[in-house]
Amino acid sequence: MRAGIVCEYNPFHRGHLYHLEQTRLSGAQWIICVMSGNFVQRGECAYLDKWTRAKIAVACGADIVIDLPTPWSCAPAQTFARGSIALLKSFGIDALSFGCESDIEALTAIQQRADASEEVSRLIKKYTAGGESYPKAMYRAVKEIFGEAAAEPLAAPNSTLALEYIRQLQNYDAPTALIPIKRLGCGHDGRDIAGGITSASHIRSMSLEESAPFLPENSYQALRDLHEKGFAPCRLENCERAILSKLREIPKGNFENYIDSGGLASRIYRSAMTADSLESLCMGAKAKNYTLAGVRRDVLRLYLGITADMSAGTPPYLKILAASRRGLTLLASVKEHSPLPVITKHAEAQKLTGRARALYDLECACSDQFALCAEKILPTGLEQKNSISIL
Repeated sequence: MRAGIVCEYNPFHRGHLYHLEQTRLSGAQWIICVMSGNFVQRGECAYLDKWTRAKIAVACGADIVIDLPTPWSCAPAQTFARGSIALLKSFGIDALSFGCESDIEALTAIQQRADASEEVSRLIKKYTAGGESYPKAMYRAVKEIFGEAAAEPLAAPNSTLALEYIRQLQNYDAPTALIPIKRLGCGHDGRDIAGGITSASHIRSMSLEESAPFLPENSYQALRDLHEKGFAPCRLENCERAILSKLREIPKGNFENYIDSGGLASRIYRSAMTADSLESLCMGAKAKNYTLAGVRRDVLRLYLGITADMSAGTPPYLKILAASRRGLTLLASVKEHSPLPVITKHAEAQKLTGRARALYDLECACSDQFALCAEKILPTGLEQKNSISIL
């Protein structure tokens, strides 16, 4: 069985290790992860570079780690899930493993009922336009139409993302088994601690010494080594002058090329002209009907030059970041049969053409911007210099 996992590993903690172990115990012969790259869905840079996070994942039990290109990794849940599932299905997975607090049959039933209801779709649009996140909007819409009992499984954020994975899997003819793994420790973005596990967001708020008990040894050592060199943790705030400069250079009429909402485009433009920090830029653009995470994503996409059409459809290539020795056997087979070009080093990417080449070149540029996010600035060419890591 080839089991796929969608992840950020930002950073890789003991809860992630448990998920990999349980996926293997569920019968997975191969574990293929598609992982967010150097920029993530909350509209920030990753805590550690993607090559280090991929190596940690393989050292802790994954067989293959695939890069989710930035236009999809820094995008709303539906686009994020669409890109992730497309890459995993192109790699030939026949099962999807994910953290979930709810009964999978109940989630599937909700998904089918919600998709068939025009009123649910209308309410989701209404609530998201009012500033609520997609998970909260989905929960409120289902509760209002079908009742509190029907909506209860959607109360946890992980369940809503799992629902989006299920929806995306229905676009493919080949069946995909579902492996829901009950989450241990606190909820997503929570600050509770249980069984030596806490959330990645909580860990990111800790000092290096405080984070040690919550990270597997491989993950802690990698973080410590990068920390000593000044290359971690990475923070978008280290680029705030560059971000303000870039946004002030973009003509007002061009903002809507990057942002779906004309109202938000105008708010970000006005805020960019007066903001004196990244925080004041985002807070100045935020409003009741625009979430802070959504604003941060759009600011980041403006800075990186990611127009709204770039994340349409699905990623056009498979970029492999890391693999185990046994994973190389599977990779060789996938290379022969994959509907997408499989890239393991920069030289192979030079053969890409059209949209695929344009998006790869964008990824190179995004990695060059990520090089500015650490305390010690890295040179350009990270994407070109880093090839697949084999453990």
